Amino acid sequence: MKKYLFTIFCLLSVTLHTYPTDNNYKIKNQTVLIKTSTIDLNIEVFNPKIIRIVKFPIGMIKSKVSLSVIKVPEKTKFKVYESKSILTVRTLSLIISFNMNNGVITFYDLKGYQLLKEKETPSMFVPTLDIDKKTFSIKQYFKLSNDEGIYGLGQGQKGVMNYRNHEVTLRQSNMHIANPFLLSTKGYGLLWDNYSTTHFSDDTSRTSFESKIGDCIDYYFIYGSTPDGVIAGYRDLTGQSPMFGKWAFGFWQSRERYTSQDEIVGVVEKYRSLKVPLDNIVQD
Repeated sequence: MKKYLFTIFCLLSVTLHTYPTDNNYKIKNQTVLIKTSTIDLNIEVFNPKIIRIVKFPIGMIKSKVSLSVIKVPEKTKFKVYESKSILTVRTLSLIISFNMNNGVITFYDLKGYQLLKEKETPSMFVPTLDIDKKTFSIKQYFKLSNDEGIYGLGQGQKGVMNYRNHEVTLRQSNMHIANPFLLSTKGYGLLWDNYSTTHFSDDTSRTSFESKIGDCIDYYFIYGSTPDGVIAGYRDLTGQSPMFGKWAFGFWQSRERYTSQDEIVGVVEKYRSLKVPLDNIVQD
């Protein structure tokens, strides 16, 4: 019976188009809550330069606690305007528009310069199971400018700096550090807040993040004007990095592995006998 119900669940439409409803939005604290015919959308103002976007199918999830973002929304002034099918949120640094006909969110600076736009291809929620829990595989599309460079996404081993026209699977492994955060030459950053295996892809027509497991689509737009400004916003969201002690900047001794306690102690004793400074030795 469970298998039969899950089969029906999987037959539901997974590409969610949006259409305006009679009561398009309401404001609760720092969040603009928008209802469409298929999804609920939250535009959350963390400060004038940091905006959180959360999307979920109607009735599926109402809140999510992040495992990486420690910042809470600041008390921030913003205004909301509605004109025909466009809902606009304006802060002291950004303009965010939501097209209620096609569900597209676009980010602008105060001069009207377009920074980032979601692609008209709708957000995707594909029903799946996380062990025995009903959830989704999720995907969000964006449209980048032709002359835009994007950097970040962690530590790879393919020699790629600019990820335009590249794709990468964000999954932690030996020598591969996954971080679903990218920095654009247009002065913004994008943090895809999801912890499952995620596939990033960029080509001439679209850019996307696709995660195997996710109850909702959840990402942060960070406006910084400069790379330093974007990194500052990212650190504000996820926590400041303290300086290490002086010992961490000294000489580290490391090799593929040590086979015994006697061997590793012997290496340290050799350094001491040669009077060669040694601050750290890696036990592997």
